[in-house]
Amino acid sequence: MNKYSELDEIYEKPIDFLGMFIRYISHWKWVVVSLFVCLSVALIYLKFTLPSYEVTTSILLKDDQKGSGSAEMNAFKEMGLFTQKNNVDNELEVLKTRTLVEQVVRELGTNANYTHIATLPIISKLGTAVGFTNLGKYNERILSGNESPIIVRLPDVILDTLNDEIKFEILVHPSGVYEFSGKYLGRTYNVKSSISDSQVKLPFGVVNTTRGSLRPKEDMIVGVTLQSPESKAKEVIAQLKMELTSKTTSVVIITYKTSNINLGKSFLNKFIEVYNREDLNDKTIMANNTAQFIDDRLMTLSRELGDVETRVENYKQVQGLTDITSESNMFIQQTGDFAQRRLEVETQLAIVSDIDDYMHRKENLFQLIPASSGISSSGLSELINNYNKFILQRNRLSRIASSSNQAMIDLTNQIESMFSTVQSSVRNEKNNLKIAKRDLLSRNNENAARIRAIPRQEREYTEIKRQQGVKEALFLFLLQKKEEKYVNLSMVEPIAKIIDNVRNTGGPVSPNKLLILIISFIIGLFIPIVGIKIGDLLRFQISTKEELEELTDVPILGEIPISNEANNVFIKENNTDSFTELIRLLRTNLLFVMDSSDKKIINIVSSISGEGKTFATINLAMSLALLDKKVLIIGLDVRKPKLAEYLGIESKSGITLYLTGHLKKDQLVNPSGIHPNLSVILAGPIPPNPNELLAKPALGLLISELRAQYDYIIIDTAPVLVVSDCFLLNRFADVNLYLVRADYTPKKNIEDATNLFKLKKLKNMYFVLNGTDRTKFSYRYGSGKKYGYGYVNKQDNKYGYGNENVKKKKAFNV
Repeated sequence: MNKYSELDEIYEKPIDFLGMFIRYISHWKWVVVSLFVCLSVALIYLKFTLPSYEVTTSILLKDDQKGSGSAEMNAFKEMGLFTQKNNVDNELEVLKTRTLVEQVVRELGTNANYTHIATLPIISKLGTAVGFTNLGKYNERILSGNESPIIVRLPDVILDTLNDEIKFEILVHPSGVYEFSGKYLGRTYNVKSSISDSQVKLPFGVVNTTRGSLRPKEDMIVGVTLQSPESKAKEVIAQLKMELTSKTTSVVIITYKTSNINLGKSFLNKFIEVYNREDLNDKTIMANNTAQFIDDRLMTLSRELGDVETRVENYKQVQGLTDITSESNMFIQQTGDFAQRRLEVETQLAIVSDIDDYMHRKENLFQLIPASSGISSSGLSELINNYNKFILQRNRLSRIASSSNQAMIDLTNQIESMFSTVQSSVRNEKNNLKIAKRDLLSRNNENAARIRAIPRQEREYTEIKRQQGVKEALFLFLLQKKEEKYVNLSMVEPIAKIIDNVRNTGGPVSPNKLLILIISFIIGLFIPIVGIKIGDLLRFQISTKEELEELTDVPILGEIPISNEANNVFIKENNTDSFTELIRLLRTNLLFVMDSSDKKIINIVSSISGEGKTFATINLAMSLALLDKKVLIIGLDVRKPKLAEYLGIESKSGITLYLTGHLKKDQLVNPSGIHPNLSVILAGPIPPNPNELLAKPALGLLISELRAQYDYIIIDTAPVLVVSDCFLLNRFADVNLYLVRADYTPKKNIEDATNLFKLKKLKNMYFVLNGTDRTKFSYRYGSGKKYGYGYVNKQDNKYGYGNENVKKKKAFNV
């Protein structure tokens, strides 16, 4: 293993963050353009995007489980005067219903959105000049009802059948003239009206207009968007957020996101008002229905009770009864218990019968069933309460929906099904009470046999008194329930109490200007970086030394910079330019790896033609000759020789003539003409069998003799990936310098060269990067980092490898 490989194993190469930064900053123009575009887009977005604010309030909901409500109300509940239970979780679901929000939208008229449309002054003048009056328009702010100069409302007939939103603009003149303009069904319209017009006929229908409180002093454009209350309610619900402050309280924080603070405050106030009003209406309707039922029953019982009392009076007068005889006291006491139980059963049977009669009336199909009429069966009472809830829900829905509405149809079907269930339960309860009554009668008859001795008059009198007691008990019970309902109505209070005024939470919550600018700045930086990275990934040629180091494990011995001059020999004595210094650095690294006097032969190889082997051979040999060393260049690229052309020497003789026996050994070596210590053996004429010629033993004997005569021998070879000549010459080499040309050599060739290195097909192989552009920003950074200073020649020339065609004065010499 060579020394460079050993060093690579010992020292792990750190990540060059500064180098990466310089790599990208060298394209600063693209970064500036990207930042300018992204920040401009962000500023335009912020300019034309309406800000959103949050308004919030806190309400206290009644919750019987959590003990909320006034002390007076709780006292009445303990007395049993209130039966309706409130639960904060259920009320939260009611608050989120679309029906409630839709009612608020209808009352406030927020299904009509008003926007103040402004125009950028500069763009407005430009647009007017070129005939584009709509150029530069943008939504400046959302207007609430009292901030708009005109209020527009659609009739309910059109509003309820509206599927898509309708948009148009109104040009409001200070004189009170309005100009309606927009598009409907692909056609543009423009309709004028005056301040006195209460209706305006537009293509989609007649709209009602009223003058707003704002009086503009100059022309003002108002954008109007009309939606159905249902679709607007859906949007509003998405902007509403409700949450409990904790699990142990019934305090709800309601937050509404809106583009107009006044509009948001009005909505929340109306929202809570409608919620309380709807709850109060439901309670009032239930109480009134129950009270009406009780009044009807009291009138009936009053008549029946009067009849019974008249019978008692008449019976006593006719029969002459004044008191119950002592003989019957014992038997009456025995039957007292049965009488009491019979009284209770008959009372329940009478109540259930009344309810059954009430439900069999057709006009009561969708009416509330008395919920607190004294039924002792908890199951039946709960079933009636549930049925009443569906009736209330249907009544509430009927206020905003027609009978053909699908939700209305589904609810009606459900009520009809539940009505049958309640009827069945009432009939079952009635049958059960009848059975109980028959049982009590049977047992009472048994005792009646024991008191047959009691006079007929007293027995008849007792029967009449019993009927009177039943009527009195039922009358008193219903009278008590009636008073309870009056107390309920007088003590009703709102279910939601505002405990924190509706207020704005602060500045706009969206768009977040700082965040958007930061994101746009990051995107502006990210786009050119990604573009440069993608460009690097798509580029199939090697470019810089750093890129070469990332692709291969082969040590890199040095670099040779690019040049624009036609001269192929740049290394001259006493030169201090950057090209010479880099060649000197390459020479120093080369001498470091050739650490023995026995190591003299250097093969210059490359992947393909055009990578600058001959140019590098001449300048490296010249650099070694300046050390007072005898240096020999052997041109063994016999397929496409260029050495004679580069040095300006006639190529009549060469090594191919020697190997074929047409030239003597002492005629091979020629002076280079550029330095006395530098000699050259040209390739000679192109042979028909170059590979076989280079495999002859005569070449090995020649190299052995020349090794003893010269300090260094540099062999210019053929491309290694094109022909196999280089592998034949590998037997002579002490070091193989593998040339890679920047922006020319494909990356795939680097992989192939690395495989040669790993398989050790070329001895002591090192990369040399040729044709690097030292004027690039990244290279200026690299030179300053590594050397601390640089060289510039007097003519301010850029140096590199030579020129294939001297007459063209090009930068590339192959």
